[in-house]
Amino acid sequence: MIRKIIISLLLSFVFLSGNSPQVWAYEEAPVRNGGTLKGRVFLNGPPPPDRVYHLIFSPNIDFCRGISDGDGNRILKEFQTSADGGFQDVIIAIVGVKKGKPFGMTPIVWLEDCEMRPFVTPVRNNHPVTIASNDPVVHGIQGYSLDSDYTFQMFNKPVPPKSNVQEKIHFREGHYIFRTQCGMHDYMQSWGLAVGNPYFAVTDQNGSFEIVNVPPGEYDVIAWHPHMDVQAQPVTIQANGEVEMGFIFESKEVRIPLHDLQTSYRLQTWLQEDHLVPPTVKTQTHNAPDALLKPFTWQERSKHYRVNSRPDTDADVDSPESK
Repeated sequence: MIRKIIISLLLSFVFLSGNSPQVWAYEEAPVRNGGTLKGRVFLNGPPPPDRVYHLIFSPNIDFCRGISDGDGNRILKEFQTSADGGFQDVIIAIVGVKKGKPFGMTPIVWLEDCEMRPFVTPVRNNHPVTIASNDPVVHGIQGYSLDSDYTFQMFNKPVPPKSNVQEKIHFREGHYIFRTQCGMHDYMQSWGLAVGNPYFAVTDQNGSFEIVNVPPGEYDVIAWHPHMDVQAQPVTIQANGEVEMGFIFESKEVRIPLHDLQTSYRLQTWLQEDHLVPPTVKTQTHNAPDALLKPFTWQERSKHYRVNSRPDTDADVDSPESK
């Protein structure tokens, strides 16, 4: 219930649908006596294992193996923390700022060494994202619009070697997550969160963030990582003031699909025992006529269809039983 309230809060200040009436739009205006929001984000508990992809399933092995683990595996690091648990790659966004500093942003997703960087980035609905490749191989970049449960493809764009392309982001109504992945190299992945104003930050390698020149007022602050439930806290920014804030995520509450919990490359079929739940299997059935399930020869089947394709015939269908 709390999570739904936070998502509703986020969506209420991020205009995501081009078909719904827009209550207000962010305005650019001079900021007087702006304040600062700063702090740290922590991951409590051991981070989940890195995801491992075997290069044998992807093209351009000779080039992409340059930063493999030496055993033919590419490693996707989705949880990076400092020695004291500082949580990197968490988007911090102040929700509810209606006017303030300029909001010109064109996020850049970099493709280099068969990696996609940054791992997370704020994005803006109905505005472009640049995909810039420094690789000598072709990438096929797929963009997706997500809420917490449903995924829809937004675009599928080939990126030639050493080139830049742009695509406009169009979120489906109620969606707030943007995901990109290379269709040829599945270990190349990036995530984005829709923001409604320019007051955001991404935590660094120590889990630290800072947002400056915030207009004085009362707001809510969102903390988001693609594999964690979103968190929110209220904040009051005083004129020329500075507020410190912290968020703590629990590693035991990580939201990762079951098939991605493997600790070795993805040819293996077993998972950690405590994650397994016996599936409920429903027998597949169909309602085809019994006659069609008989082992006809091709001549018998051909005759069967010829007879039944005549709407004015009363002829009986020849079948193995009639012979």
